Amino acid sequence: MTAKPFKRRKGGLVAALLAVVLGAVCTGCGAKQAPESSEGGGHRILVGFSMATLKEDRWLRDRDIFSAKAKQEGLDVIVSNANNDAAMQREQVQDMIRKKIDVLVIAPQDRDDAAACVQEAKKAGIPVIAYDRLVRNANADVYVSFDTVKVGELQAGSLVKAVPEGGYLLINGSKDDNNTSMSHDGCMSVLNGPIQAGKIRIVAETWVEDWRREGAYSFVSDQLRQHPDQIKAIIAGNDSLAWGAIDALSEAKLAKKVLVVGEDADLAACQRIVDGTQHLTVYKPIEKLVDQAVKTCKLLADGEKLSYSRTISDGTYNVPFLMIDVVGVTKGNIDETVIRDGFHLREDVYRTPEVSSK
Repeated sequence: MTAKPFKRRKGGLVAALLAVVLGAVCTGCGAKQAPESSEGGGHRILVGFSMATLKEDRWLRDRDIFSAKAKQEGLDVIVSNANNDAAMQREQVQDMIRKKIDVLVIAPQDRDDAAACVQEAKKAGIPVIAYDRLVRNANADVYVSFDTVKVGELQAGSLVKAVPEGGYLLINGSKDDNNTSMSHDGCMSVLNGPIQAGKIRIVAETWVEDWRREGAYSFVSDQLRQHPDQIKAIIAGNDSLAWGAIDALSEAKLAKKVLVVGEDADLAACQRIVDGTQHLTVYKPIEKLVDQAVKTCKLLADGEKLSYSRTISDGTYNVPFLMIDVVGVTKGNIDETVIRDGFHLREDVYRTPEVSSK
């Protein structure tokens, strides 16, 4: 299956000559790059990477890996950080459009509000990649993301195996992030059977605005007071929320007694896994996601056809979906996953100095 090609917009002759002679500086919140001359001195693709947040370790990695990979591939990048503000993200995208970007890559703050960003870009003839988070009812040119449903399946599956009976807490991410509903669907597809069999009970469930760690901490603290001795396992929407939950458990002297799972394989989460305070995280190989996104930027900017084998509904349109697989990480396989891949260094995860073997 192929997507309709997009043709790159041509800049004026004077602007092109100035760009070749003088170069250009692409700036945004968290990124500044001075592009080198491209092969043959031709037009360099300019990508706008609109990010919802940089508060979590995982998004800092996305920014840094994306910027480095784009530079390696001869692309220039403007990076913006909306600081969890949908209105600010739209203003930043509008600024990128004025700067004549060739491709917009957007990780939306709000899955619905971001449709306006997509529509404005496409009106200006700019192809759009929905990065990691789907934009609803927007008809983005392509969605590049992880298998988010599988994330929920891995989280719930690991807990059902370790804690087949008892009370569960569900700490979902922000409602305005489409990934929250996708991972929740995966989670419930595993839990529904044990719930209907009367083995597992959802004691309480919440959605945490902007994925704030303190929201998870407050929720778990309240539930521990209301339901002492009933909570046996906690599913958290990401590792930051898992961190907040574990802080609350630690205060109640229940760390390692109540099993907690998260996702993103943040360094702190991997450290908690080897310490035994977190049961599982889900490793989402960001380098593979970035590789796919950068390749797709080049294809779209050059007007090439996009090959894909699956689509996803954004509520109105079927959008091409380029999916990256995910892996559950526990103490038993952490060395063979995040450490072997170089996602984290072994000495950082285990918090011990590297000892060379002789």
